[in-house]
Amino acid sequence: TTDTQNVAIVNATTDLPFGEDTIDAPSPTTQAPSQLVASSPAQNVTIVNATTDTQNVTSVDATTDATADTHNTTMAKPTNDTQTAPPNENTTLPLTSQNLTSSPANLTSSPTLPLDVTATEELVEEIPEDTITTFYVMADAPYSDEERYHLMPRHIDQLGDDGEFLVHLGDLQYAVVDRCREGAYYEAKEILKKSRMPTFVLPGDNDINDCDSMSHGEEMWTKYFGLFDQRWDHSFDVTRWGDLGESFSFIQKRVLYLGLNMIGGTPYSWTEKSNRHRKHLEQVRALFEEHEGKFEVIVLLKHADPGRNHRDFFGDGDRDGLFIDMIRRLGKPTIHFHGDNHNYYEEEGEYGVDNYMRISLDGESVAPPIRVSIDVSKPNPVTVSRRQSNLRVKCCSDGWPRLDDDDDDYYDYDDDYYNYYDDDE
Repeated sequence: TTDTQNVAIVNATTDLPFGEDTIDAPSPTTQAPSQLVASSPAQNVTIVNATTDTQNVTSVDATTDATADTHNTTMAKPTNDTQTAPPNENTTLPLTSQNLTSSPANLTSSPTLPLDVTATEELVEEIPEDTITTFYVMADAPYSDEERYHLMPRHIDQLGDDGEFLVHLGDLQYAVVDRCREGAYYEAKEILKKSRMPTFVLPGDNDINDCDSMSHGEEMWTKYFGLFDQRWDHSFDVTRWGDLGESFSFIQKRVLYLGLNMIGGTPYSWTEKSNRHRKHLEQVRALFEEHEGKFEVIVLLKHADPGRNHRDFFGDGDRDGLFIDMIRRLGKPTIHFHGDNHNYYEEEGEYGVDNYMRISLDGESVAPPIRVSIDVSKPNPVTVSRRQSNLRVKCCSDGWPRLDDDDDDYYDYDDDYYNYYDDDE
C-alpha cells in the first residue's frame, strides 16, 4: 500500500515470537500470504486475519490466531489473499519493548519463545460444584403382614429416581408378634434389596433388644442387614466403626452423615449400652476434629427417640462436652432423624441450640419414606418432604434453618400422624 501509515501482516501462518524479528520490505511483486506488505513511514501495525492479546484492538472477521503484546493495533479482513507494495526503505516499528523491522526478506522468527499463530486459545468453561444431595429415610416397618406384602413394597417401588441413597432407621419387624423369627428378617431384606438406590440399615430395639434371645437377634440382624449398602455399587467413602460395625459415617458434598446403633427400649445390658454410647461419642468427637472445615451440615441417623437412657450421649445442652454441646460449639446446622415413636413430629432448637433440629418419622408404613434435600450453597440448606399432600412439614418445607420466625402455623395431633394446618384452614 502507498501513502499509508501502517505495516500489514497478511494471513500470517508463521510463528510470531517475542523477540527482535525483522520484516523485509518486499519487491513490487505478488507476495505469498506469509509475506509482509509494508510502506513508509510506518507507525502502526496491522495484523490481518489474526487474533492478538492487545490493548485497543478492533477485530473484523478474524480467522487465524496470533498473540502479540501490542498497542493501537487494528485487525481487518483483506479483500484477497495476496497484496502488493512498492519497494520501501527498511522501517523500524516499536512492538512493545521490542522492535519490528522491515527488510527485503520474508518474515523470520526468533528461536526463543515461539508462539503458534494458528493455535486457538481454548476457553474452558468452569463447571459449577454440585452442592445438592437428595436422599430418603424411613423407620419402623414392616410391623404387619399388610405392610410386609403390600404397603412397604409399594413405598420402595415408588421412591423417586432423584435419591442418592435410602436409610432405614431400624425396627424391621414387630418382635411381640414376629418373635424375631428368621423369616421376618429375610422378608424385610427382600423388600429393601429392591430399592433402586444404595440402602443403609440401622438396628432398632425390635430387631435385637426385644428378642427373647439378644444374641439370636444380633445374629439375624448381622446376617441379613450387616453392610447392607454393599449390595449396590456406590462411591460413598463409608467408614465403619470397628467393633461398632452397625454404625457408619461418610461425607458427601460437604455433608457429614452419622449412622448410629442407638436403640430405644430398656437395655438388655446397662453396661453394654453405656460402653456403646461412650464409644460412639468418642468416634463422633474424632470425626469432628479430623474433618474440620470439610462439612457444612451434619445429619444424625439412628433409631431411638432420645430419652433418659441416652443422656450419656446427648447430654442436656450444658457445656459438658457431650453431643449437643459439641454441635452447639460447631454452629453447623444439624438435623437428627429417628424412628421409635411411630409418629411424625419436629423439635426445633431443642436444648436451646438454634442449629439443632430433631424429626421423628412416621412408622408402620402409614407414610412413604421422607425425602430430604440438602443444598450446602444456601443459608437454609435442608428441605424435608413427607411426599403426600395431607402429610405436611412445618420446619423444613422451604428450607431449614428458617430465615424468619413469622410462621404462625401450629401442630395438631392425629392418631396416625402429625399434621399441621394454617390458622385460616
